[in-house]
Amino acid sequence: MTSKFPVIKVTVVVVLFFLLVGGLWFVLRHGGKKTELAHNTGNAPLYEPGDKPSKVFVKAVEMDNGRLFNLQTTIYLSKSRVNQMRQLLLAFLNGPRTGKDQVPVPEGLKLNEFYFTPQGTAVVDVSTAQIDPGHFGFYEEVLFIRGLIESLSQNFYEIKQVKVLVDGQDAPTLAGHYALGTADLGGAASRPQ
Repeated sequence: MTSKFPVIKVTVVVVLFFLLVGGLWFVLRHGGKKTELAHNTGNAPLYEPGDKPSKVFVKAVEMDNGRLFNLQTTIYLSKSRVNQMRQLLLAFLNGPRTGKDQVPVPEGLKLNEFYFTPQGTAVVDVSTAQIDPGHFGFYEEVLFIRGLIESLSQNFYEIKQVKVLVDGQDAPTLAGHYALGTADLGGAASRPQ
């Protein structure tokens, strides 16, 4: 009977060791990603000086015919994929607003926050308080939403859906014309819940 006691003790120690190693591996493998993808702090730099530049595309409009096309721009390959997404989003929102080729972003639209969820949803929270309603009708809203969705989705395969919030809230429209929902990039758009 005394010979079984050391075997049980060793077995318990070995099992605890493997549980500890397995738990540590799981936290290191999956724990860091969830924190990074959930939220990007506003004051943190989006990239470091040594990060490599990368060519990406944002949607722009040919002003003479109203067609959307890909306008090349540059972001930096920071370690955080969320920061890369935010760089692209800012490149789109701050793109050219004069000349032959312009981004379909209304003057006065401001970015409040950007989130990327572990489920693959890019959440873009904007403020429309400073938009002149006389210069932002149905067609302009459609171009903006389409340009936003395509700019994000064509550059980041991780994005499965795009959701637009107005001042942190689900809103029926962006500026009174085009119905907002969550754009499911695998299928049709769905209404917010």
